[in-house]
Amino acid sequence: MTTPCPSSRTKRAPAPLDAAARARLAVVVVPGSAESSGSEHEGGGAAAALSSLVNEYLLEADDATVPSAAVLAAGGSSEVEDDEDDLDDDSAAAAEEVGEIRRVLEAAGTGDDRRRRIFADVADAMRELENVRGERSAFRRAVMSLLRERGHDAGLCKARWDKTTSMVAGSYEYIDVVVTAAGAEAATRYIVDVGFADEFDVARPTESYVAVRSALPEVLVARPDDVRQIVRAASSSLRRSLKHRRLSVPPWRKRKFMLAKWLGPYRRTVNAVPTSAGTAMPGGGGASGVCRTVHGFEAPPRAKAWSELCGLYIDIYIHVYIVILSSGYF
Repeated sequence: MTTPCPSSRTKRAPAPLDAAARARLAVVVVPGSAESSGSEHEGGGAAAALSSLVNEYLLEADDATVPSAAVLAAGGSSEVEDDEDDLDDDSAAAAEEVGEIRRVLEAAGTGDDRRRRIFADVADAMRELENVRGERSAFRRAVMSLLRERGHDAGLCKARWDKTTSMVAGSYEYIDVVVTAAGAEAATRYIVDVGFADEFDVARPTESYVAVRSALPEVLVARPDDVRQIVRAASSSLRRSLKHRRLSVPPWRKRKFMLAKWLGPYRRTVNAVPTSAGTAMPGGGGASGVCRTVHGFEAPPRAKAWSELCGLYIDIYIHVYIVILSSGYF
């Protein structure tokens, strides 16, 4: 989204503030969850929106890097990625990142019976839906539906974020499960991704990065804070791997972009079947459903097929010909 540039007079307003002072104006709120289908999750409502407006104004007013509220909520930090990576110590850094990933995963599974139950039900659902695994979006929705049938408050989440000065626009889909324990003050949200490790595949990986990539789970069930730690560790190794191969780091491989996939603003739906016309659901023994975007972004109208248009023109031509013959014109 392009915003008009403010006048030179308004640009002088925040000029006395340094980058640290501007960063302190941001309100950092981690996105929560809700049960309404297709609902938006901006992570803090009016407070986060106001913070985002303030930050975007400062970004327009000066060249300093001040992340928006959504980026801060996803990244958990306002630090800038370092272009001066230490490539000489890649193996040692990768070993630390492998240890960090394994430590987070082990700690996440220790004593958490709810997570173990969710993981077991996800694995069972994936086995039942193996025939639709090639259709990633339909596969995720089907897994979400089976989780709901088994008593979980599961939803399909679509993260979508606009372009900023430090990150390109993007979108991503995953599943979440919200657990509300008896007597608990707040619900616990688990992020479920049935293709998590695949998002970190890169061309020509170094041996060190292959070790880090192998430590990532193919199926992730974790709390947002755990996801943040895992993604940050893997993204750092990914960046070094590309640099070691003398490849530039594309915008969609930068840490902020990767974090936004699972921790950025999102819409949540619990619909088992998409509700707009146009696309048949794959699998299901020949059963089909009507498809549309359920995340609040309307699908474009479907164009008529060429065969339909030809049939319409032929019908009109025959009708006109019959009328002319019956009128005795010839």
